[in-house]
Amino acid sequence: MPRHRVADQLFTVSAWVIGLTGAALPAAIIAMLVVKGWGVISIAFLTTGPAGLPLGSSGGILPAMVGSLALLAVGSLVAVPLGIAGAVYLVEFGRNPRLLAVVRFLAECFAGIPAILWGLFGYSFLVVLLALKVSLLAGGLTLGLMMFPIVLIGADEALRAVHWQYREAALALGVTRSYVTRRVTLAKAWPGIVSASVLAAGHAFGSAAPVLYTASTVFTRGTPTLDAPVMTLATHLYYLSGEGVSFDHAFGTALVLVVVLLAVNIGAMLLKRLLRAA
Repeated sequence: MPRHRVADQLFTVSAWVIGLTGAALPAAIIAMLVVKGWGVISIAFLTTGPAGLPLGSSGGILPAMVGSLALLAVGSLVAVPLGIAGAVYLVEFGRNPRLLAVVRFLAECFAGIPAILWGLFGYSFLVVLLALKVSLLAGGLTLGLMMFPIVLIGADEALRAVHWQYREAALALGVTRSYVTRRVTLAKAWPGIVSASVLAAGHAFGSAAPVLYTASTVFTRGTPTLDAPVMTLATHLYYLSGEGVSFDHAFGTALVLVVVLLAVNIGAMLLKRLLRAA
């Protein structure tokens, strides 16, 4: 057999092995969570708070889900408008190539910062220096800072993907650049911007480290308020497993968290396709 055919077959086999391994690993993790966590999943588990002694050995995760959504709402209110506005400036109004390159480079660096560093920054700056205390507001702002570079990068790429012919055609009609940005560029880039925002929200939803020092508590009751700490799914999972409270409930919580994250990612892809087809 010719040498180039042998090399081609080896490459094909290697690619299949690597691809199947990459698909099998997350599938095995999900299968393990289903096997070990499905037994505790019930209506009561999803609609009640933790109970038992030690706390969390029975009951459910409703306050953790509510707290996670509240934190995500505060973070999104901070990150999404600022990220989109920053991307609009970079693509539509920025004129200094060196400055734009530096800003994009810094955004990519900030997007790669470990989550624990965001948590330490949020604790030292928001909780201690600004005296926001361990609260929903401090945790939400920390998540917003973590989400901001992801939204900025995604919105920047979506806006740059819009062909310049659309802008030139609109400007040739005599409309202002701000009008072109609002009615033409953002309209064409909206699917990519929404997708990036949803993915950033999913990343923040599953993060424990940023809220561990800024917003987390073991148990809460009632509606979350901005000046009080909250439970989250990620930190509740950390508490259940780290303290050895109940591994059955830990696996159940992990299963709910993974299902939510999968739903967010699949929803982002479907939403992007629907907006493009509209």
